[in-house]
Amino acid sequence: MLGAVSGAMDAASGLLGGNPGNPNAPAPLVFYQGENLGLPLMTLAGAQAPEDRRPIDAGAVIEFIHIGHVHLDSSKNWAHPDKRDDNVATFPAGAKLRAFQYRAALHREAILLATMMTGCQSVLDALEKSKGGLGEMIGAAADMLGAGSAGAAAPASGDLNAMMNLVRTAVTPLNTANTTYAALHKAGVDLQQARCNYKAFQQRLLAPPANDPTGGLLGKMPLLGPAIPPAVADILNFVTGLAFKPMDVYQHFYVRIAIDLEQSIDKTVRRYTIDALNGPITPAFYLWYPVPPMPPAPTGDDAPEPTGIPFLDAARERFERLKSDVENFGKQVRDFVEPDPDQPPAPGDAYLQQAFQVVPPPMPAAGQLPPPPKELATLIVNGFKAGLGVGSLPGFVETIITEISTINNEFLREVYKKLMERPAVQPISDMDMYEAGRKRMLDRLVALVMEKVQFLQTAKDFGLNFQGANIKPGEALLDKGMEALNQQVLARLNVALELTMGELTDKIESLRQQCEDADALAYEVYLGAFPWLLALNFRNTFMPVWQLIMDNTFGKISGPIGDVLSKARDAMNSAKSKVDDARTVAMRLQRIKDRATREGLQAGLGGQNLSGYQQDWAANLPPDQAWRRPPSINIFPFASRTSSTAGQILTKTEYDSVKGGHKWDSAGDPPA
Repeated sequence: MLGAVSGAMDAASGLLGGNPGNPNAPAPLVFYQGENLGLPLMTLAGAQAPEDRRPIDAGAVIEFIHIGHVHLDSSKNWAHPDKRDDNVATFPAGAKLRAFQYRAALHREAILLATMMTGCQSVLDALEKSKGGLGEMIGAAADMLGAGSAGAAAPASGDLNAMMNLVRTAVTPLNTANTTYAALHKAGVDLQQARCNYKAFQQRLLAPPANDPTGGLLGKMPLLGPAIPPAVADILNFVTGLAFKPMDVYQHFYVRIAIDLEQSIDKTVRRYTIDALNGPITPAFYLWYPVPPMPPAPTGDDAPEPTGIPFLDAARERFERLKSDVENFGKQVRDFVEPDPDQPPAPGDAYLQQAFQVVPPPMPAAGQLPPPPKELATLIVNGFKAGLGVGSLPGFVETIITEISTINNEFLREVYKKLMERPAVQPISDMDMYEAGRKRMLDRLVALVMEKVQFLQTAKDFGLNFQGANIKPGEALLDKGMEALNQQVLARLNVALELTMGELTDKIESLRQQCEDADALAYEVYLGAFPWLLALNFRNTFMPVWQLIMDNTFGKISGPIGDVLSKARDAMNSAKSKVDDARTVAMRLQRIKDRATREGLQAGLGGQNLSGYQQDWAANLPPDQAWRRPPSINIFPFASRTSSTAGQILTKTEYDSVKGGHKWDSAGDPPA
């Protein structure tokens, strides 16, 4: 009964939030003044004769709009013959060949923005699927709560389709062999409109549904509420609330991470673009990666067919060379983030760490990485509160959130550094990612569970006198003792980590494949996905850690409170089975799960354990259990990218058609 009523109230809560009006109505368009990229202090724009078709030879003010910032330049720097943005370009002395560089920057901006929207849509889609089985109860619950049809629908994943289409229509005219100033200026404006729409949509996601009835579930249960001390009630409220609303919580901490980190990522991408323009640094489209050596001409029938894209062909040649240098390459399990001593530092490395800071920390000492932002844990904590409709969380829960967010942030930053350094065309292996995660995360997660279980075992504040019985969750620990518990935790977390790394790999590899298929392996696709993957990885590691702690403390309590906790745990497991993407991976890894449960894998992946593990991995499962890569939303603004373009000569007719829409005078000061 508790599960049905709570589930109905949870589904009904989706009717109670949101803002009235059209969710896809254009948001106010905001621009900021950027740097001067080549405009002389004294221009000769007025010296041009009035003939419509004559080029503006004396120079006029043009605008390059990138990530909402208006940058000034001279028309004399615009036009040039055909140039490739996927190759190292040469510039005559003092020349500024802007058209192909500006176009590459807007291509990268479109990919970045589309990927951010894709992450948001994925999170909302998971939330909506989690409520699908309760649709028949929504109407009755809404009437019972007096909601009826009042209020507009809550923000939905489908609302993002119009924004993503705007990104596509904005950048498509630039995917040509001749780039015009009019098309480039309009694309910059339209991409900023898509960004403003998206940012306004995110703000709607911040607010929990109005009058959410599921906040503080235990406080609404008259048989239990008055008898529970506040300290225990906080924990029980958290346990039950999280069980019935895991995906609501996921959405709320995701959107807080996204709003803050996407702003930092946008700022860093723009700064790097401006530095590259002033450099100049090329290839203009592949700024972040090391420039691989140009590939030699094919010498045999087995040589891979060149793509005609210099950067990708060079990267593929390096990948093939690596394979020939390592025996059984691709069959051995290796650490994904293991440094490559032969790989030079990537030019984007200095910018990467800036992009991942909510608030940039002080510069680290030489040779040290910046510390993970403490603000990240605060964003997640606030997301938990909003998703659960509570004003506070138990102190030890906030500690768990902080430690798991730190573990995940450190790991993902290492993964992202490797993604920038490795050959872009090299596939990403589930096994390699798991090996990296196991080395860097498993022991820390096990230690975290054991520390908190022991904390609850001895904490006096959690004693409870209920119906004449003294209940202390710590006394409900397994009779086998702490050593046996440690082995159980190790085995279960190993399986959980395997599923987590599998889902992470699926997402990154899906993005990488889309990029490669479109000849557009810009690093911005990874940057745009970072907030989403950080939230996803946190969710997938927090949930098993939390379940282990609860199973071995409060989960062992009998009586009325035990019944409530048992129902909450069942609800959580049911929700995961319905909506967790990892369930398809779990079918594929059933044999591995069995082996992990049986053997624990605590000794690592060496010897016979590795052989058995690889056999499990390669085993053919029955058709109904065969793993299929989760379908991915097509984030790409174009099916195949044109990498070369010429800057078409700017005529007075074209210039006059754009000048009235210039944004510099209405642009504000750049944000801090």
